[in-house]
Amino acid sequence: MSEQSRYSKEEISALRGIFALYDPDGTGEIQSSDLEGLLQKIGLKREAAVDLIKQFGIEEASSINFSRFLEIVKAGQPEQPGEQPDPKVIEFLRILDQYRGKCESEGNYLEADRAHQQLEMLRRQEEKRQQNAVRARQLAERQDVQVAHNMQYADFNAAWDKYLEEYDRMAQIYIQQMTERHAQTLLEFQHKLQANMADKAPKWSRELLEWRRRQHMLARQKNYAEAQRIKKIANKLEEKERKGSEEHSGSAFARKEAQFRAQQQAELQALLKRIDARRKEHIKQRTLDSKRLLQRNRNVQAVLESKQAAEGQATFAEIRRNLFQSFADNNTVAVSSKE
Repeated sequence: MSEQSRYSKEEISALRGIFALYDPDGTGEIQSSDLEGLLQKIGLKREAAVDLIKQFGIEEASSINFSRFLEIVKAGQPEQPGEQPDPKVIEFLRILDQYRGKCESEGNYLEADRAHQQLEMLRRQEEKRQQNAVRARQLAERQDVQVAHNMQYADFNAAWDKYLEEYDRMAQIYIQQMTERHAQTLLEFQHKLQANMADKAPKWSRELLEWRRRQHMLARQKNYAEAQRIKKIANKLEEKERKGSEEHSGSAFARKEAQFRAQQQAELQALLKRIDARRKEHIKQRTLDSKRLLQRNRNVQAVLESKQAAEGQATFAEIRRNLFQSFADNNTVAVSSKE
């Protein structure tokens, strides 16, 4: 990139105008002894100007052409003056306005108009640059707020995710504990039920009891053959009734066990229902808190944007006022923050 491409056409023209003040004969060169004063005219402090002259090895009693002058100016100017007026541009404006006034007083109206057009172009360019700097700063502010909001929302979600993860973990523990307790109580219930049924004597029929009575009576009468016959009949009937009793007991055991299991299942379902209902409450609260947080952040952004809009209007008006105000007294621009 050439040194001239860093500046606009208007800035180059203004720099040439400043340069020409120290080159009255139009030789295209100025004396090194005039360089310090020239650099101060475009906004550099004396110490900075002296340092630049040393940095570039400018010797006394030497001459400098315009390209060399641009190199020195570039090295001494900050890349971006930010929102503040660019001292170099302000000095350009002052020089151009002086030149315009000189041409006007001499009756050189075409040259005065050309200087005026350059002056207006440079003013608008500086106004736009300062406005863009303000917009860039405001955009950075909004982006910083948005980044902070994004981080806050990420932390919010992470905290809720962790809470729900812990809730689910504890819920599984409760379910496991109840399942294990149910298994233990079912085993105890089965043992107790089996013991109760084992201790309960069978209830024989009247027919069987009558056959046993006749059996014992015949045995007492020493009628053993008939007693043996009756005993076989009674034994067969007793076996039949015993099997029936066992089948009845098995059915009763299965029925009572099923009832007990159903009670346990109902208890487990009630626990699952409570866990699910509570989790839905948490999800609902999370959604509500999320909406509140997002709305609060939107409100903060809206307030910031409104504040920036008002600030922008006032700042842009101040920039325009500083750059487009009439030149007073000796046709110089009043600059409050000149370096």
